[in-house]
Amino acid sequence: MDIAGTLRSYDGKRVAPFRAVAEAVRDTPERAVPQLLDLAAGDEAALQVGATWVIKWLAERGDAPRGESTARVIDLLDHVEEPDGLLHLLQILPHMELPADRTVALNRILRRLIRSRRVFLRAWAYNGLGVIAAVEPGFRDEVEALFAAAEERESAAVRARIRHARAGLASS
Repeated sequence: MDIAGTLRSYDGKRVAPFRAVAEAVRDTPERAVPQLLDLAAGDEAALQVGATWVIKWLAERGDAPRGESTARVIDLLDHVEEPDGLLHLLQILPHMELPADRTVALNRILRRLIRSRRVFLRAWAYNGLGVIAAVEPGFRDEVEALFAAAEERESAAVRARIRHARAGLASS
């Protein structure tokens, strides 16, 4: 299958090309994820959105990026410009084992994204902060302070995602 060509056929609405790629790579995620990350790192909107959608689909089914690919997912949060692609990357974070040497960089990126004008990007960036705090206790006080401030001014969608992130913190 021509993965890039299939993802490029995305019309901006129907995810059928993404599903086709996901089905084609589902049995070889360890080989597919690096290729998809390469595609997402390019400047083409359809590739950013499509590749990250497929990686998220794999992660939700238990095949989250591992090893070097986790660092690349974090790096892409600083590179991907398409809001849907960013959202997919944020939604992958809870499925990955975060490398300890990347938590400071990820914290910086997420703190920038919680200022996005897009509600769902803010919501999932707060969720990402919760993911960091769950694995790195040194971040908990800072993250809790950010959550408390957000609960005073954020939309219902963001507050709901913060409640979800707090529940994850409580169980860690």
